[in-house]
Amino acid sequence: MNQTSCFSPAHILLPAEQIPLEQWGCVACDQFTSDRSYWERAAEAAAGSPSALNLILPEVYLEESDVPARVAKIHETMEDYAHNVLTRAVDGFIYVERTERSGRVRQGLVGKIDLEAYSYAQGARQAIRPSERTVEERIPPRMAVRRGACLETPHVMMLADDPACTLIEPIGARKNELRKVYEGELMLGGGHIAGWAVEDPALLARIDAACRAWAARRPLTPSTRRPGGPNP
Repeated sequence: MNQTSCFSPAHILLPAEQIPLEQWGCVACDQFTSDRSYWERAAEAAAGSPSALNLILPEVYLEESDVPARVAKIHETMEDYAHNVLTRAVDGFIYVERTERSGRVRQGLVGKIDLEAYSYAQGARQAIRPSERTVEERIPPRMAVRRGACLETPHVMMLADDPACTLIEPIGARKNELRKVYEGELMLGGGHIAGWAVEDPALLARIDAACRAWAARRPLTPSTRRPGGPNP
C-alpha cells in the first residue's frame, strides 16, 4: 500500500548571515510559563538585534491586558523581517545538531508536517499525536497570532519512533557533503547548534522513503518535553 508521508520538504526562511544566532534563536512560547524572569532575560539577550522572540507570544504573558497590542506588533515585525531580515532560504530540510551543555548531541530534521494527519483529541489514531494533554484555553491566543500572519513560526518537536535509525542518522552521516547554513550558541545557556541544508533530490527521496516505510506502523508524535533549538 502506498503511504503518503506526513513529513515533507519545506521552503524554510533563514535570517541574514550577519545576524547573531545567539540573539535570533529562542525557545518555544509554551516554555517557562511560570518563570517571567526567564522571558525578561531573554528580551535583554535579544535586545538590539532581530530575533525570533519578536515573532512569538510567550504564554507567560497570556493574562496581560496588552495581548492584542502584542499580537499586532508581532504581525508588524513579521512583515518587516520578511522583507529585510529573512534573506536566505532552504528548499528541503535542515539537518540539525544541538549540543547540550552536558555534551550530549541531539540530531533532528526541520521540515513540514501535514496538519491533516494530526489530532490532539483523546484516543485519536492519526499518524501525528500529542504526547501530553493539549491545554485548549491556550489555543485562541495562538490562533490570534496566526490570523493575518505573513510568516509561520512553529516550534514543534517531533519524536519519531525509528529504532532502526533510518530517518535522521543517515543524513547526519553525510553532513560533510552538505552546505552549512548556521552555527553558534543559543541564548541563556541553551547550548550549541548547527544546521545543514538538505536539498539534494537523492537525499530528499531517501527521507521520503524512510517515512513511508514505517508511516503505517509508527506515529510521529509532537512533543514539548524535549528541549528545543531556535525557530527556523
